[in-house]
Amino acid sequence: MRDPGAPFWVPSPALQAHLNRAASGDPGIDWLTHVRSRHLPSRIARTLVVGCGEGHVERALARMPGVGDILAVDTDAGAVERARRRSGVLAGTRVAHAVWNPGAEPPPEGPFDAVVVQGFLHHAADPGAVLRGLRSVLSPRGRLAFFDYVGPNRFAYDEATLAIARRYARLLPQRLVGDPQKWRTALPDSAELSRSRPTEAARSEEILGLARRVFREEAVRGAGGALLHPLFAGRESGFGADRDGDERVLSVLCAAERKLVADQSLRDPFALFVGRPRESAAG
Repeated sequence: MRDPGAPFWVPSPALQAHLNRAASGDPGIDWLTHVRSRHLPSRIARTLVVGCGEGHVERALARMPGVGDILAVDTDAGAVERARRRSGVLAGTRVAHAVWNPGAEPPPEGPFDAVVVQGFLHHAADPGAVLRGLRSVLSPRGRLAFFDYVGPNRFAYDEATLAIARRYARLLPQRLVGDPQKWRTALPDSAELSRSRPTEAARSEEILGLARRVFREEAVRGAGGALLHPLFAGRESGFGADRDGDERVLSVLCAAERKLVADQSLRDPFALFVGRPRESAAG
């Protein structure tokens, strides 16, 4: 993943502002800054970052006032090692890293005052078990926040959504369209996805419901991608050759996505969720 406020897919001020607005209500405030200022206490003794990837979330948190020790974990040992090396350049940081396999190991020992999860749950074979485990290491007054894909399982968008994506695809320059034949399905074939990445998006539509059984919802917001994800997922390589052109295209598409979501023609496939632990978490 990129920096927590940076757009998925490609660097773009228009896309950044659009995604910020979706997650925080303000085009100048990214989702992590929003969660830190609105939902977490002024001082956080211990934070757990789950799905750290290359380490952008913990590095952003380490720069924020009032944040103490941070433990960042991921299932990918290579990514964890790269994140560890990069965190070493922050003077005075208190960030540790570890590999965590939720299918074989209990969560890291708590308690934590905040648990921040980035793009991890929709990869998990059992996201409900992951959420219950994270609940067990969260302090009674702590908060869990996740930013994740909650769209159709295995990216299987319905025909109405794909029809809208195809309509906008006709407006794109060829470098962004790619192979026109692929627009018959628009997204990765579910059978191939099952073979190559067995848990990818396997239970994504259930994630918000699972979270609400384990945590008392404090806030939930759509986080963008309603048009852009079905339109560009897997086609990111087309960007970059003409940055000014990319910016013009994305400005138009971001405005279109806002209108389509406001009209309820499309639903955001990404969500920001913040919750506090229930006294008794449902199984």
